[in-house]
Amino acid sequence: MRMSFPLKLLAVVGLALLLFVPLAMTQGLVEVRNTRQIETENQVARLTARPQVLVGPLLVVPFTLEARRLQRNDPAGPAQEVWEEERGEKVFVPASLDLAGDIRIEARRRGLYRTQVFRLAGPLKGRFEVPAQAGLQGARNLRLGLPFLALGIEDPRGILNHMVLRTGGGERPFLPGTGLAHPGSGVHAQVPGLDLAAGAAFAFEIPLELVGTRSLKIAPVAEETQVRLAGTWPAPSFEGGFAPLDRTWSGDGFTARWKIPFLSRDQASLLHGGPGAEAQYFGVAFLDPVNIYLQSERAVKYGFLFVLLTFGAFLLREMVRALPIHPFQYFLVGASLAVFFLLLLGLAEHLGFPLAYATATAANLALLATYLTAVLGSRKEAFAFTAGLGLLYAALYGLLASEDNALLLGSLLVFALLAAVMLGTRRMTWLKPGTPTEEG
Repeated sequence: MRMSFPLKLLAVVGLALLLFVPLAMTQGLVEVRNTRQIETENQVARLTARPQVLVGPLLVVPFTLEARRLQRNDPAGPAQEVWEEERGEKVFVPASLDLAGDIRIEARRRGLYRTQVFRLAGPLKGRFEVPAQAGLQGARNLRLGLPFLALGIEDPRGILNHMVLRTGGGERPFLPGTGLAHPGSGVHAQVPGLDLAAGAAFAFEIPLELVGTRSLKIAPVAEETQVRLAGTWPAPSFEGGFAPLDRTWSGDGFTARWKIPFLSRDQASLLHGGPGAEAQYFGVAFLDPVNIYLQSERAVKYGFLFVLLTFGAFLLREMVRALPIHPFQYFLVGASLAVFFLLLLGLAEHLGFPLAYATATAANLALLATYLTAVLGSRKEAFAFTAGLGLLYAALYGLLASEDNALLLGSLLVFALLAAVMLGTRRMTWLKPGTPTEEG
């Protein structure tokens, strides 16, 4: 029995809404797999090293002196002058700091999931200038202790080499801990032989090999900080409070250069830590350029649009040709469209997103072409519908590949489809589908 057009339209809309259920289930599955991907990254970080932050090096000069204060033994009596010994530390930042680092990326897998681990190799070079008496001239009974160099490293487990401090006086090994409240984690090395009474200036070099996950950040503590990084990662994300002066990237890797003078940063917050210090860190994050779960999630969001467009094309075909299509046939075609996104996710975990998308598209279009040839009774019409779906799949991939232009491309696609429907049906009388209007 032939259904009236309003009833057929209501049935098709109901089927479209029903197909929203498997699409929503597929999107939920994508979110679960993405959560497992994040858990894998955290597991690798726990077993290897966390994202790294370098703070320093800082030159620390311990001191003792006598400080004057007033004391009253009798509340009603006169105040008496008392001298007490005080201990403290004077912290100096480098006059200049230079890091020329080479970064290599290694992929670590746990089952189907992977994350990136970076290896930084490059010397830290710079120069310290210490004023006479460590800037504490005039202090009573001043005694300066043995200075040491502290280098903050967020996760010292990532240190790969035997770290030494090289100065004009030779080499000194680094020891665990910084001896400071901030940065609390890292290493330190003693710096003997400095004439602190008269003032001292010395150059230093620290060979550094460091491993970490996801990102590398640096605190610009020096009066002038220069950093040059070169790596093999094709999709770096430059982060933090300072953008690189120069940066290039391609499929072979990236280079970046920062130069930060002391007037550009807040030294007090850098030395004391907290949110103010973290806001000034700069560096690079190693993001996955093709996150299959994020791309799959974006693709599924267009699934309902695919179903609506396909069902709409079938309805228009029925009205133009007056040849009915059974609702169950609508449902099977819509189900194949919904299954496409599940197939895409499964293949992407093994083949990568581009190849998985091409494979899933080819399989789905082949299935639809075979089925629609029998349903429509015309190979030509079946291939025309399949070709139209192929154009939709190609347009969707363009939207996924160009995230920055997705809104523009999506708007143009919807406008083009609406224009095609309006122009194609402009002579149709909707009161009697299949009958064109008279030309006026």
